[in-house]
Amino acid sequence: MQQVAQPMLCELKDQLFLQLDANQYSEFYKYYFRIRFVALEKFMSQNGLTDYSDEVGKSFLENYRRTKNVSQSTMYALNSFINRLNDINDGHGFIPRHFKGDQISLSTDFNEATGNYISSCQERGNVQTTLNWKTGKCTYFCFLVQQLGCESLGQLTASLATKACLQIKNKDAWRCVREFLQFLCEKGYTNRDFSYVVPKAPKKVVLPSVYSTEEIRKIESSVDTSSVAGKRNLCILLLASRLAMRSGDIVKLSFSEVDFCNGRINYMQEKTGRLQSLPILPEVRNALKNYINNGRPDSVEDRIFLRLEAPYRSLTTAAVRDVVNVCMKKGGVEPNGRRHGPHIFRSSVATSMVNEGVSYEVVRRILGHKDPNVVQHYAALDVNNLRNCALQAPEPTGYLKDLLEGRAVL
Repeated sequence: MQQVAQPMLCELKDQLFLQLDANQYSEFYKYYFRIRFVALEKFMSQNGLTDYSDEVGKSFLENYRRTKNVSQSTMYALNSFINRLNDINDGHGFIPRHFKGDQISLSTDFNEATGNYISSCQERGNVQTTLNWKTGKCTYFCFLVQQLGCESLGQLTASLATKACLQIKNKDAWRCVREFLQFLCEKGYTNRDFSYVVPKAPKKVVLPSVYSTEEIRKIESSVDTSSVAGKRNLCILLLASRLAMRSGDIVKLSFSEVDFCNGRINYMQEKTGRLQSLPILPEVRNALKNYINNGRPDSVEDRIFLRLEAPYRSLTTAAVRDVVNVCMKKGGVEPNGRRHGPHIFRSSVATSMVNEGVSYEVVRRILGHKDPNVVQHYAALDVNNLRNCALQAPEPTGYLKDLLEGRAVL
């Protein structure tokens, strides 16, 4: 293997741990990195390497994948380790892998365009939560374009826009990026409308995706509450499956909104901006207290649900989506063409209530919808009432009658 002049691994190791200390990462996290450094040092020694390069990191990962029987999650963690090491080696410093939009550094050109786009969205009546979401998605898109070598919007090409879009894993963000690109062309930031290169997410299913009570139980039962992650994840699942809370409201739930004394959760809904009050069911109460008292990291953060590793920031909706998907897989619940993610609990709760004869108005209030017609979406799966609408099949005639009575064959 050809070597190039690069810092020795011990130098990179010292730099990386200094950055971990500066960003207040836990001792457990640093211990994990020390273990990975031992494996990397062994690999380099066996191959006669003293200097580290990105190519050495790539070879290490390929060798580990080929010679070790490891899980996908372990390989993902190893990739994260090598990415951090490469960031230091390439002179980028320490790049947080979980960052918010306001932590991304953009050039003046990109910042101005993004700010003007958000202002136009505000003028159209977008609420603050939507504006925050669009800011994050557009900022991340601009960040990706900059990383690809585009220094100003005037240099943007269809190829660069395509490459940036393909790095965006959240398909819901594509719609926002498409609108942003149209805005850039309308305002003269770009010489062409590149919105046509943005992939289109699959059309949403008309009928709500519903999971049975047994499937919901399997998802919940897959959680191992002996771990900190399990204690937290069970709370998240129960808030979604028992109280039909949206993932955005779950991650923003704060201590001030949970009233254990009166048995209520009172919070302002992120989507509608309306106050919602829900009862704390016994299983929800027990799960919350178990996580808060026995699992939650020691933090001054007011939001209840935090990341497992330092820095202990509040969770994102993407993390909630991952929790649900992992638990579905562990519980052996297959989507089989249905949607999968936190929203399945809301649709399943709503459909269950409708089938049990609960009025649409009551269901609407529990789900926190403003539009009284929205809940009628679940009428499509109102089995009992749909049975009353069933029509009697007409008597067979002609060839069909002869076929059924054995006087004709296919």
